[in-house]
Amino acid sequence: MSDSDGAAAERETRPAAEQNNQPVPLDCCGGLNNVDYSKMDLVPIEEFIRHINFHDLNLSIAVIAIIFNPLFWNVVARWEHRTRGLSRLFGGPYVACCGLGLVIILLNVFRTLLNASPLPLISVIIRLQGDEVTQCFY
Repeated sequence: MSDSDGAAAERETRPAAEQNNQPVPLDCCGGLNNVDYSKMDLVPIEEFIRHINFHDLNLSIAVIAIIFNPLFWNVVARWEHRTRGLSRLFGGPYVACCGLGLVIILLNVFRTLLNASPLPLISVIIRLQGDEVTQCFY
Protein backbone atom coordinates (compact mmCIF):
# COMPACT_ATOMS: atom_id res chain seq x y z
CA MET A 1 0.00 0.00 0.00
CA SER A 2 1.49 3.37 -1.00
CA ASP A 3 1.40 6.57 1.01
CA SER A 4 -1.32 8.03 -1.20
CA ASP A 5 -3.53 4.97 -0.59
CA GLY A 6 -3.07 5.36 3.19
CA ALA A 7 -3.95 9.07 3.07
CA ALA A 8 -7.03 8.34 0.96
CA ALA A 9 -8.18 5.66 3.40
CA GLU A 10 -7.69 8.08 6.31
CA ARG A 11 -9.72 10.80 4.56
CA GLU A 12 -12.57 8.35 4.01
CA THR A 13 -12.75 7.45 7.70
CA ARG A 14 -12.60 11.05 9.03
CA PRO A 15 -15.78 13.13 9.29
CA ALA A 16 -16.46 15.62 6.48
CA ALA A 17 -16.21 18.63 8.82
CA GLU A 18 -12.74 17.53 9.93
CA GLN A 19 -11.60 17.07 6.31
CA ASN A 20 -12.60 20.67 5.47
CA ASN A 21 -10.74 22.04 8.54
CA GLN A 22 -14.03 23.11 10.09
CA PRO A 23 -14.56 22.68 13.84
CA VAL A 24 -15.98 19.29 14.65
CA PRO A 25 -19.38 19.55 16.38
CA LEU A 26 -19.48 18.19 19.91
CA ASP A 27 -20.66 14.63 20.17
CA CYS A 28 -23.38 14.26 22.78
CA CYS A 29 -21.85 11.04 24.09
CA GLY A 30 -18.21 12.08 23.72
CA GLY A 31 -18.13 14.10 26.89
CA LEU A 32 -15.96 17.19 27.03
CA ASN A 33 -13.04 15.76 25.09
CA ASN A 34 -13.60 18.13 22.14
CA VAL A 35 -13.84 21.33 24.23
CA ASP A 36 -11.01 23.84 23.80
CA TYR A 37 -10.49 25.14 27.35
CA SER A 38 -7.94 27.73 26.19
CA LYS A 39 -10.81 29.81 24.77
CA MET A 40 -12.69 30.04 28.09
CA ASP A 41 -13.26 33.45 29.66
CA LEU A 42 -12.12 33.03 33.27
CA VAL A 43 -12.64 36.65 34.34
CA PRO A 44 -16.01 36.01 36.10
CA ILE A 45 -14.54 33.07 38.02
CA GLU A 46 -11.48 35.09 39.04
CA GLU A 47 -13.75 37.97 40.12
CA PHE A 48 -15.81 35.61 42.28
CA ILE A 49 -12.79 33.87 43.84
CA ARG A 50 -11.28 37.23 44.74
CA HIS A 51 -14.19 37.80 47.17
CA ILE A 52 -13.73 34.49 49.01
CA ASN A 53 -11.82 34.54 52.28
CA PHE A 54 -10.09 31.16 52.35
CA HIS A 55 -8.80 31.83 55.88
CA ASP A 56 -12.34 32.02 57.30
CA LEU A 57 -12.86 29.37 59.98
CA ASN A 58 -16.54 28.88 59.07
CA LEU A 59 -15.61 28.13 55.47
CA SER A 60 -13.00 25.59 56.53
CA ILE A 61 -15.42 23.82 58.87
CA ALA A 62 -18.15 23.80 56.20
CA VAL A 63 -15.78 22.29 53.62
CA ILE A 64 -14.66 19.64 56.11
CA ALA A 65 -18.31 18.80 56.91
CA ILE A 66 -19.21 18.57 53.21
CA ILE A 67 -16.34 16.15 52.63
CA PHE A 68 -16.82 14.19 55.87
CA ASN A 69 -20.58 13.47 55.68
CA PRO A 70 -20.77 11.23 52.58
CA LEU A 71 -17.47 9.61 53.49
CA PHE A 72 -18.82 8.75 56.95
CA TRP A 73 -22.12 7.40 55.58
CA ASN A 74 -20.41 5.15 53.07
CA VAL A 75 -17.78 3.81 55.45
CA VAL A 76 -20.29 3.05 58.22
CA ALA A 77 -22.85 1.55 55.84
CA ARG A 78 -20.25 -0.71 54.19
CA TRP A 79 -18.91 -1.73 57.60
CA GLU A 80 -22.44 -2.59 58.73
CA HIS A 81 -23.08 -4.56 55.54
CA ARG A 82 -19.91 -6.62 56.01
CA THR A 83 -19.86 -7.15 59.78
CA ARG A 84 -23.39 -6.39 61.07
CA GLY A 85 -21.62 -4.48 63.88
CA LEU A 86 -24.32 -1.80 64.23
CA SER A 87 -27.03 -4.47 64.36
CA ARG A 88 -25.26 -6.17 67.26
CA LEU A 89 -24.60 -2.83 68.97
CA PHE A 90 -28.21 -1.64 68.72
CA GLY A 91 -29.79 -5.07 69.27
CA GLY A 92 -31.31 -5.53 65.82
CA PRO A 93 -31.07 -4.44 62.19
CA TYR A 94 -34.20 -2.25 62.28
CA VAL A 95 -33.01 -0.21 65.27
CA ALA A 96 -29.50 0.01 63.77
CA CYS A 97 -30.91 1.32 60.49
CA CYS A 98 -33.00 3.91 62.32
CA GLY A 99 -30.01 4.92 64.43
CA LEU A 100 -27.79 5.34 61.38
CA GLY A 101 -30.55 7.30 59.65
CA LEU A 102 -30.85 9.60 62.65
CA VAL A 103 -27.09 10.21 62.69
CA ILE A 104 -27.15 10.97 58.94
CA ILE A 105 -30.02 13.44 59.39
CA LEU A 106 -28.24 15.16 62.30
CA LEU A 107 -25.05 15.43 60.26
CA ASN A 108 -27.07 16.97 57.41
CA VAL A 109 -28.64 19.50 59.79
CA PHE A 110 -25.19 20.41 61.12
CA ARG A 111 -23.82 20.77 57.59
CA THR A 112 -26.80 22.92 56.56
CA LEU A 113 -26.30 25.22 59.53
CA LEU A 114 -22.62 25.58 58.66
CA ASN A 115 -23.45 26.39 55.05
CA ALA A 116 -26.15 28.90 56.02
CA SER A 117 -23.75 31.12 57.98
CA PRO A 118 -21.89 32.55 54.94
CA LEU A 119 -25.07 33.07 52.89
CA PRO A 120 -25.59 36.71 53.96
CA LEU A 121 -22.15 37.44 52.45
CA ILE A 122 -23.41 36.45 49.02
CA SER A 123 -25.63 39.53 48.82
CA VAL A 124 -22.60 41.71 49.61
CA ILE A 125 -20.56 40.04 46.90
CA ILE A 126 -23.12 40.70 44.20
CA ARG A 127 -23.97 44.10 45.70
CA LEU A 128 -27.64 43.39 46.32
CA GLN A 129 -28.71 44.60 49.75
CA GLY A 130 -32.50 44.02 49.74
CA ASP A 131 -34.20 41.76 52.28
CA GLU A 132 -36.04 39.95 49.49
CA VAL A 133 -32.76 38.98 47.84
CA THR A 134 -31.27 37.75 51.13
CA GLN A 135 -34.38 35.65 51.77
CA CYS A 136 -34.00 34.00 48.34
CA PHE A 137 -30.70 32.49 49.45
CA TYR A 138 -32.27 30.76 52.44
